Amino acid sequence: MKKNNQLVSVIITTFNREWFLEEAILSVVNQTYNNIEIIVIDDGSDNNYAAKNCSKYNNCSYYFKQNGGISSARNFGIRKAKGEFIAFLDDDDLFKFDKIEKQLDILMNYPKYDLVHSSATVIEHDGKITKITIGASNDKSHLRTGNVFWNALGRWCVKSPTPLLRKEIFEKVMFDETIEVSEDFDFYQRLFYFFQVYYINESLAYYRDSNEISRLSKKAEKYVGVERQFFNNYLKMGVKNPFTLYRIALRLAHCGIKNWNLYYTNNKIVVNNWKLILNPFYYIKNLNKLSEKVEYTKKLKMN
Repeated sequence: MKKNNQLVSVIITTFNREWFLEEAILSVVNQTYNNIEIIVIDDGSDNNYAAKNCSKYNNCSYYFKQNGGISSARNFGIRKAKGEFIAFLDDDDLFKFDKIEKQLDILMNYPKYDLVHSSATVIEHDGKITKITIGASNDKSHLRTGNVFWNALGRWCVKSPTPLLRKEIFEKVMFDETIEVSEDFDFYQRLFYFFQVYYINESLAYYRDSNEISRLSKKAEKYVGVERQFFNNYLKMGVKNPFTLYRIALRLAHCGIKNWNLYYTNNKIVVNNWKLILNPFYYIKNLNKLSEKVEYTKKLKMN
């Protein structure tokens, strides 16, 4: 086994959520692996709580930027990072004490992998640990290691507080700052297209199940139509093979229709499977327009 002494950069993004941030920072400070720089990116908060929290720790650097969303904040942190490896942590989530050490061992000893991820334990808003684990079931955990692009596309995503990545991958893939929700889904699945990943079938982080109304992941309507942006990002990446693009479109169209029917329960799309198979691009291009018409009709009825 190689001895690990590489610098790891942990990027913590925060925005107007003072009550959890220091706990998140402490979960990094108390890691069994010591060579870590903590980068706190304040995405335009109303006061300087993040600067005060960060100033308590020698290895914590604070940066303020105008509000631009979590993708913008993460990209900002990536550009500031000095480490060879990067981890992300939202301000309300936590690392388990040995997360970085275990994951760095994998990346140092298996150079073919560029990302290592794991499952996470759900904690309640008040920090109470639940018995819920989010991640692969035991019989499917092997499907999350290696070339996982087709296994993952439209089906699962890396859990937000779990990955550790080689910094060099960001020369190829960055977060799309125009996507308001599902930014992780878009980023990691584009990453899967180019790089191999390793899954540790063990919970190495805590994911907080927040009930905050403002939490974007709770706003189901924002997910409708995002598949068009996902698909366009593959075109921007230079994916040109017509059969590959067709398979991507078909998988994303299935996902988009599912999201539509979860939100528009009274206006569900009844899919003609042959039409979907023959032309998935139609659904990719038109879900946005369909949702705009439904929302406009709702407003007319309310008025």
